[in-house]
Amino acid sequence: MAKEKDIIILLERLLNQSRQDKLMYLNAADKHNLPAYKRFCNQQALYRNSMFNDFSAILSDLAIEVEDVLLKRTDIRQLMMTSIKREKSNLFDKCLTQDLVFKENLQSLIAIDVSERNQGLYSKQLLKINACIEDNEFFSQEMATKELFSSGL
Repeated sequence: MAKEKDIIILLERLLNQSRQDKLMYLNAADKHNLPAYKRFCNQQALYRNSMFNDFSAILSDLAIEVEDVLLKRTDIRQLMMTSIKREKSNLFDKCLTQDLVFKENLQSLIAIDVSERNQGLYSKQLLKINACIEDNEFFSQEMATKELFSSGL
């Protein structure tokens, strides 16, 4: 029973994090000027939305009302309110930090939820997160190089 409770806690955490990360990537897409960056951020937002739906389905199978899980967390309207001004910090660094936390939680879930059906789903999500982390690291370094180059002019 304690194992099932741990699984539910991690699923709820990942559900909420995937929702927040989707909004984070959508906001990052709005703040980037380059099409490649916008495309990457929008694609990641779609992945997070898909993950949100996957976690919702698993929680529903466990007889957990997803609405109850979402109501315990920050209001989504509050998360969506952002300023349009350009941030000076590297947005890829922020996304990378969040993705690393997401990966850690997902790996914890993989370790305790051994159901065959869910393991396949978690493995696909882990592959997407790992690819995203690599891309975020690349884009972050690229942004830092561009900032360094532009400040030297």
